[in-house]
Amino acid sequence: MSDETSTATKEVDALLNRFHEAQQALMRAIAEAAPDQFERAEEEDGSVKRILERSADEVNFYYGRLVAQALSLPQPPGMETADFQSLEEARVSLQVAHKRFSNLLHDLTAEDLERKARLEGTAEYTLRQVLETAVAHYKLRTEQLANIGEGVSNKELR
Repeated sequence: MSDETSTATKEVDALLNRFHEAQQALMRAIAEAAPDQFERAEEEDGSVKRILERSADEVNFYYGRLVAQALSLPQPPGMETADFQSLEEARVSLQVAHKRFSNLLHDLTAEDLERKARLEGTAEYTLRQVLETAVAHYKLRTEQLANIGEGVSNKELR
């Protein structure tokens, strides 16, 4: 293996590791969320339910579709928008969405990172941009859940 190939492989591995670590952080935040806060809406962030539904929909319908298009894979079949009834259902559904998304990436190469995709009404993105945005997405949702948790703790202290 040449140094260039080794560096490219390390780059792909590092990006995929950041992606999986961000998803695991979100799973920990879900585990720490109070079930009684599931449907309670806070000011700007919304409810835990809505945050997790948006997250599942974005992974399934946005990121997943972009990756499938970039890699010339079939679009995921017959999925519906998320409407979770419990925190546990949200957690399991997000794990399934992440697994489905990860399966699209199982043979990812450094060259693939430069492939481009575009959905109707969006700009054109490289696969690298899609994955970096997915990492940022997981981090944002984790932060939103933490903010809701902090808001609940602060109200309990009053």
